[in-house]
Amino acid sequence: MKTVAIIGAGRMGSAVGFLLTRKGYAVSAITARSLASAERAQVFIGSGMVTTDAVKAASTADIICITTPDGTIETICDAIARGNGFRPGKLVVHTSGAHSIDLLSAAKQAGAFRAVVHPLQSVASRELGVEHLPGSYFRIEADLEARDAARDIVTALGGIELSMPKWSADKTSQALYHAGAVAISNYFVALIDYGLLCYETLGAHKQDALQAVLPLIKGTLNNIEAVGIPAALTGPIARGDIETVYDHLMAMRAKAPELLELYCVLAKHTSAVAKDKGSLTPDRLRQLLIMLEQAGLRPASEETQPTEHRTGAEQDAPV
Repeated sequence: MKTVAIIGAGRMGSAVGFLLTRKGYAVSAITARSLASAERAQVFIGSGMVTTDAVKAASTADIICITTPDGTIETICDAIARGNGFRPGKLVVHTSGAHSIDLLSAAKQAGAFRAVVHPLQSVASRELGVEHLPGSYFRIEADLEARDAARDIVTALGGIELSMPKWSADKTSQALYHAGAVAISNYFVALIDYGLLCYETLGAHKQDALQAVLPLIKGTLNNIEAVGIPAALTGPIARGDIETVYDHLMAMRAKAPELLELYCVLAKHTSAVAKDKGSLTPDRLRQLLIMLEQAGLRPASEETQPTEHRTGAEQDAPV
Protein backbone atom coordinates (compact mmCIF):
# COMPACT_ATOMS: atom_id res chain seq x y z
CA MET A 1 0.00 0.00 0.00
CA LYS A 2 1.43 3.37 -1.05
CA THR A 3 1.24 6.13 1.53
CA VAL A 4 0.30 9.68 0.57
CA ALA A 5 0.76 13.00 2.34
CA ILE A 6 -1.65 15.77 1.31
CA ILE A 7 0.08 19.14 1.66
CA GLY A 8 -2.73 21.63 1.30
CA ALA A 9 -6.14 20.44 2.46
CA GLY A 10 -8.36 22.55 0.22
CA ARG A 11 -10.77 21.49 -2.51
CA MET A 12 -8.21 19.77 -4.74
CA GLY A 13 -6.21 18.13 -1.96
CA SER A 14 -9.32 16.78 -0.26
CA ALA A 15 -10.78 15.41 -3.48
CA VAL A 16 -7.48 13.79 -4.50
CA GLY A 17 -7.02 12.25 -1.06
CA PHE A 18 -10.56 10.88 -1.04
CA LEU A 19 -10.25 9.30 -4.48
CA LEU A 20 -6.80 7.81 -3.86
CA THR A 21 -7.92 6.13 -0.64
CA ARG A 22 -10.71 4.45 -2.61
CA LYS A 23 -8.09 2.90 -4.89
CA GLY A 24 -5.80 1.40 -2.27
CA TYR A 25 -3.58 4.35 -1.39
CA ALA A 26 -3.27 5.24 2.30
CA VAL A 27 -3.40 8.91 3.27
CA SER A 28 -0.92 9.07 6.12
CA ALA A 29 -0.96 12.80 6.85
CA ILE A 30 -2.86 15.96 5.97
CA THR A 31 -1.54 19.44 6.48
CA ALA A 32 -3.08 22.88 6.19
CA ARG A 33 -2.40 26.36 7.50
CA SER A 34 -4.80 25.67 10.37
CA LEU A 35 -5.56 22.49 12.26
CA ALA A 36 -9.26 23.14 11.77
CA SER A 37 -8.86 23.02 7.98
CA ALA A 38 -6.76 19.85 8.19
CA GLU A 39 -9.34 18.23 10.47
CA ARG A 40 -12.18 19.02 8.04
CA ALA A 41 -10.19 17.40 5.26
CA GLN A 42 -9.45 14.38 7.47
CA VAL A 43 -13.16 13.86 8.08
CA PHE A 44 -13.85 14.10 4.36
CA ILE A 45 -11.00 11.79 3.31
CA GLY A 46 -11.53 9.37 6.17
CA SER A 47 -7.94 8.97 7.36
CA GLY A 48 -4.64 10.74 7.95
CA MET A 49 -2.79 12.42 10.78
CA VAL A 50 -3.54 16.16 10.90
CA THR A 51 -0.81 18.74 11.33
CA THR A 52 0.29 22.20 10.28
CA ASP A 53 3.88 20.95 9.89
CA ALA A 54 4.52 20.16 6.21
CA VAL A 55 7.90 18.55 6.97
CA LYS A 56 6.35 16.19 9.49
CA ALA A 57 3.56 15.29 7.07
CA ALA A 58 5.94 14.68 4.15
CA SER A 59 8.13 12.42 6.30
CA THR A 60 5.26 9.94 6.73
CA ALA A 61 4.63 9.16 3.06
CA ASP A 62 5.97 7.63 -0.13
CA ILE A 63 4.08 10.21 -2.23
CA ILE A 64 3.87 13.87 -1.29
CA CYS A 65 1.04 15.74 -3.06
CA ILE A 66 1.47 19.51 -2.83
CA THR A 67 -2.00 20.83 -3.60
CA THR A 68 -1.58 24.37 -2.32
CA PRO A 69 -2.20 27.54 -4.39
CA ASP A 70 0.30 27.96 -7.23
CA GLY A 71 2.16 30.81 -5.60
CA THR A 72 3.15 28.72 -2.58
CA ILE A 73 4.16 25.40 -4.18
CA GLU A 74 7.85 26.20 -4.61
CA THR A 75 8.14 27.82 -1.17
CA ILE A 76 6.58 24.81 0.54
CA CYS A 77 8.73 22.38 -1.43
CA ASP A 78 11.86 24.30 -0.45
CA ALA A 79 10.81 24.32 3.21
CA ILE A 80 10.21 20.55 3.23
CA ALA A 81 13.62 19.99 1.63
CA ARG A 82 15.35 22.18 4.22
CA GLY A 83 13.66 20.16 6.95
CA ASN A 84 14.78 16.86 5.42
CA GLY A 85 11.20 15.85 4.71
CA PHE A 86 12.14 14.25 1.38
CA ARG A 87 13.98 10.97 1.02
CA PRO A 88 15.64 9.52 -2.09
CA GLY A 89 13.11 7.64 -4.19
CA LYS A 90 10.04 9.42 -2.88
CA LEU A 91 7.60 10.98 -5.35
CA VAL A 92 6.66 14.66 -5.04
CA VAL A 93 3.65 15.81 -7.05
CA HIS A 94 1.98 19.15 -7.65
CA THR A 95 -1.33 19.72 -9.46
CA SER A 96 -0.80 23.15 -11.02
CA GLY A 97 -1.60 23.51 -14.69
CA ALA A 98 0.38 26.73 -15.09
CA HIS A 99 3.74 25.44 -13.86
CA SER A 100 6.23 22.69 -14.60
CA ILE A 101 8.12 20.26 -12.38
CA ASP A 102 10.78 22.98 -12.03
CA LEU A 103 8.87 24.25 -8.99
CA LEU A 104 9.97 21.01 -7.30
CA SER A 105 13.71 21.44 -7.91
CA ALA A 106 14.45 21.26 -4.18
CA ALA A 107 12.86 17.82 -4.05
CA LYS A 108 15.06 16.61 -6.89
CA GLN A 109 18.15 17.90 -5.14
CA ALA A 110 17.10 15.81 -2.12
CA GLY A 111 16.93 12.68 -4.29
CA ALA A 112 13.16 12.57 -4.73
CA PHE A 113 11.37 12.23 -8.07
CA ARG A 114 9.00 14.88 -9.40
CA ALA A 115 5.73 14.95 -11.30
CA VAL A 116 2.95 17.29 -12.36
CA VAL A 117 -0.54 15.77 -12.45
CA HIS A 118 -2.97 18.45 -13.59
CA PRO A 119 -6.64 17.73 -14.29
CA LEU A 120 -8.41 19.58 -17.08
CA GLN A 121 -11.28 20.11 -14.70
CA SER A 122 -12.76 22.82 -12.53
CA VAL A 123 -12.92 21.85 -8.85
CA ALA A 124 -15.42 24.21 -7.24
CA SER A 125 -15.71 22.14 -4.03
CA ARG A 126 -14.24 18.94 -2.61
CA GLU A 127 -17.51 17.11 -3.26
CA LEU A 128 -17.64 18.26 -6.88
CA GLY A 129 -13.98 17.34 -7.25
CA VAL A 130 -14.77 13.75 -6.25
CA GLU A 131 -17.63 13.76 -8.76
CA HIS A 132 -15.84 15.42 -11.68
CA LEU A 133 -12.20 14.30 -11.54
CA PRO A 134 -13.01 10.72 -12.63
CA GLY A 135 -13.34 10.79 -16.41
CA SER A 136 -11.28 13.98 -16.75
CA TYR A 137 -8.13 14.30 -18.84
CA PHE A 138 -4.83 15.06 -17.11
CA ARG A 139 -1.54 16.59 -18.15
CA ILE A 140 1.36 14.50 -16.87
CA GLU A 141 4.91 15.83 -16.68
CA ALA A 142 7.39 13.78 -14.73
CA ASP A 143 10.98 12.77 -14.25
CA LEU A 144 11.64 9.61 -16.24
CA GLU A 145 11.78 7.51 -13.08
CA ALA A 146 8.41 8.90 -11.92
CA ARG A 147 6.46 8.53 -15.13
CA ASP A 148 4.80 5.21 -14.33
CA ALA A 149 3.95 6.27 -10.78
CA ALA A 150 2.37 9.50 -12.06
CA ARG A 151 0.30 7.52 -14.55
CA ASP A 152 -0.78 5.18 -11.75
CA ILE A 153 -2.04 8.20 -9.79
CA VAL A 154 -4.04 9.45 -12.78
CA THR A 155 -5.52 5.98 -13.23
CA ALA A 156 -6.43 5.85 -9.54
CA LEU A 157 -8.18 9.21 -9.88
CA GLY A 158 -10.19 7.80 -12.76
CA GLY A 159 -8.43 10.09 -15.22
CA ILE A 160 -7.07 9.84 -18.75
CA GLU A 161 -3.69 11.16 -19.87
CA LEU A 162 -3.87 13.91 -22.51
CA SER A 163 -1.48 13.24 -25.39
CA MET A 164 0.29 16.34 -26.74
CA PRO A 165 2.95 15.20 -29.24
CA LYS A 166 4.19 18.75 -29.85
CA TRP A 167 4.72 19.45 -26.15
CA SER A 168 8.22 20.62 -25.27
CA ALA A 169 9.70 21.02 -21.82
CA ASP A 170 9.68 24.80 -21.78
CA LYS A 171 7.71 27.63 -20.25
CA THR A 172 5.81 28.47 -23.42
CA SER A 173 4.32 24.97 -23.74
CA GLN A 174 3.02 24.91 -20.20
CA ALA A 175 1.72 28.49 -20.48
CA LEU A 176 -0.11 27.75 -23.75
CA TYR A 177 -1.61 24.59 -22.27
CA HIS A 178 -2.84 26.52 -19.25
CA ALA A 179 -4.14 29.38 -21.41
CA GLY A 180 -6.37 26.87 -23.20
CA ALA A 181 -7.79 25.65 -19.91
CA VAL A 182 -8.36 29.22 -18.70
CA ALA A 183 -10.12 30.20 -21.93
CA ILE A 184 -12.41 27.16 -21.89
CA SER A 185 -13.27 27.24 -18.18
CA ASN A 186 -12.72 30.71 -16.69
CA TYR A 187 -13.56 32.70 -19.80
CA PHE A 188 -16.64 30.54 -20.34
CA VAL A 189 -17.98 31.77 -17.00
CA ALA A 190 -17.07 35.34 -17.93
CA LEU A 191 -18.71 34.92 -21.35
CA ILE A 192 -21.98 33.85 -19.77
CA ASP A 193 -21.78 36.89 -17.50
CA TYR A 194 -21.23 39.02 -20.64
CA GLY A 195 -24.32 37.54 -22.30
CA LEU A 196 -26.41 38.14 -19.18
CA LEU A 197 -25.57 41.85 -19.41
CA CYS A 198 -27.79 42.05 -22.51
CA TYR A 199 -30.76 40.87 -20.44
CA GLU A 200 -29.84 43.05 -17.47
CA THR A 201 -29.75 46.05 -19.82
CA LEU A 202 -33.36 45.19 -20.68
CA GLY A 203 -34.29 45.12 -16.99
CA ALA A 204 -34.08 41.42 -16.17
CA HIS A 205 -32.67 40.34 -12.82
CA LYS A 206 -29.31 38.63 -13.29
CA GLN A 207 -30.30 35.44 -11.46
CA ASP A 208 -33.56 35.19 -13.39
CA ALA A 209 -31.69 35.66 -16.65
CA LEU A 210 -29.19 32.96 -15.66
CA GLN A 211 -31.97 30.50 -14.96
CA ALA A 212 -33.51 31.37 -18.32
CA VAL A 213 -30.33 30.62 -20.29
CA LEU A 214 -29.19 27.51 -18.40
CA PRO A 215 -31.17 25.17 -20.71
CA LEU A 216 -29.50 26.88 -23.68
CA ILE A 217 -26.06 26.41 -22.09
CA LYS A 218 -26.73 22.76 -21.34
CA GLY A 219 -28.17 22.15 -24.80
CA THR A 220 -25.11 23.71 -26.43
CA LEU A 221 -22.77 21.55 -24.34
CA ASN A 222 -24.80 18.47 -25.30
CA ASN A 223 -24.48 19.43 -28.96
CA ILE A 224 -20.71 19.84 -28.62
CA GLU A 225 -20.46 16.43 -26.99
CA ALA A 226 -22.68 14.83 -29.60
CA VAL A 227 -21.31 16.28 -32.85
CA GLY A 228 -18.16 18.19 -31.89
CA ILE A 229 -16.80 21.49 -33.20
CA PRO A 230 -17.43 23.08 -35.67
CA ALA A 231 -20.60 21.03 -36.34
CA ALA A 232 -22.24 22.24 -33.10
CA LEU A 233 -22.08 25.89 -34.18
CA THR A 234 -25.50 27.42 -34.85
CA GLY A 235 -26.81 30.97 -35.04
CA PRO A 236 -26.69 33.90 -37.46
CA ILE A 237 -23.00 33.74 -38.36
CA ALA A 238 -23.20 30.01 -39.04
CA ARG A 239 -26.19 30.73 -41.29
CA GLY A 240 -24.52 33.66 -43.04
CA ASP A 241 -27.25 35.95 -41.66
CA ILE A 242 -25.10 39.08 -41.55
CA GLU A 243 -28.12 41.38 -41.33
CA THR A 244 -28.99 39.98 -37.89
CA VAL A 245 -25.41 40.56 -36.75
CA TYR A 246 -25.73 44.14 -38.01
CA ASP A 247 -28.89 44.57 -35.92
CA HIS A 248 -26.97 43.31 -32.87
CA LEU A 249 -24.24 45.89 -33.45
CA MET A 250 -26.72 48.74 -33.80
CA ALA A 251 -28.64 47.66 -30.69
CA MET A 252 -25.45 47.60 -28.66
CA ARG A 253 -24.48 51.04 -29.95
CA ALA A 254 -27.84 52.35 -28.81
CA LYS A 255 -28.30 50.60 -25.47
CA ALA A 256 -25.03 48.96 -24.34
CA PRO A 257 -21.99 50.39 -26.17
CA GLU A 258 -19.65 48.87 -23.58
CA LEU A 259 -20.54 45.41 -24.97
CA LEU A 260 -19.70 46.20 -28.59
CA GLU A 261 -15.94 45.63 -28.67
CA LEU A 262 -16.03 42.13 -27.22
CA TYR A 263 -18.98 41.20 -29.46
CA CYS A 264 -16.92 42.10 -32.52
CA VAL A 265 -13.94 40.07 -31.32
CA LEU A 266 -16.12 37.04 -30.64
CA ALA A 267 -17.92 37.41 -33.95
CA LYS A 268 -14.62 37.41 -35.84
CA HIS A 269 -13.55 34.14 -34.25
CA THR A 270 -17.01 32.65 -34.70
CA SER A 271 -16.76 33.45 -38.41
CA ALA A 272 -13.60 31.32 -38.56
CA VAL A 273 -15.47 28.44 -36.92
CA ALA A 274 -18.34 28.87 -39.40
CA LYS A 275 -15.83 28.80 -42.25
CA ASP A 276 -14.46 25.50 -40.91
CA LYS A 277 -18.02 24.18 -40.74
CA GLY A 278 -18.51 25.12 -44.38
CA SER A 279 -21.70 27.07 -43.73
CA LEU A 280 -20.33 30.56 -44.47
CA THR A 281 -19.49 31.42 -48.07
CA PRO A 282 -16.26 33.30 -48.84
CA ASP A 283 -18.25 36.35 -49.98
CA ARG A 284 -20.37 36.46 -46.84
CA LEU A 285 -17.27 35.95 -44.70
CA ARG A 286 -15.54 38.88 -46.39
CA GLN A 287 -18.56 41.14 -45.91
CA LEU A 288 -18.94 40.12 -42.27
CA LEU A 289 -15.31 40.84 -41.43
CA ILE A 290 -15.47 44.26 -43.12
CA MET A 291 -18.60 45.12 -41.17
CA LEU A 292 -17.07 44.03 -37.86
CA GLU A 293 -13.89 45.96 -38.55
CA GLN A 294 -15.86 49.12 -39.29
CA ALA A 295 -18.04 48.60 -36.21
CA GLY A 296 -14.96 48.43 -34.05
CA LEU A 297 -13.53 51.65 -35.48
CA ARG A 298 -16.67 53.77 -35.83
CA PRO A 299 -17.64 56.02 -32.87
CA ALA A 300 -20.74 54.81 -31.07
CA SER A 301 -22.55 58.05 -32.01
CA GLU A 302 -22.38 57.18 -35.72
CA GLU A 303 -24.80 54.72 -37.26
CA THR A 304 -24.59 53.50 -40.83
CA GLN A 305 -27.59 51.77 -42.35
CA PRO A 306 -26.96 48.52 -44.22
CA THR A 307 -26.78 48.57 -47.98
CA GLU A 308 -29.77 46.54 -49.11
CA HIS A 309 -29.84 44.48 -52.30
CA ARG A 310 -32.37 41.79 -51.52
CA THR A 311 -33.44 39.11 -53.95
CA GLY A 312 -35.71 36.59 -52.29
CA ALA A 313 -33.90 35.14 -49.30
CA GLU A 314 -30.52 36.50 -50.43
CA GLN A 315 -29.25 39.89 -49.36
CA ASP A 316 -25.94 41.65 -49.30
CA ALA A 317 -24.26 42.27 -45.98
CA PRO A 318 -24.28 45.73 -44.42
CA VAL A 319 -20.73 47.03 -44.62
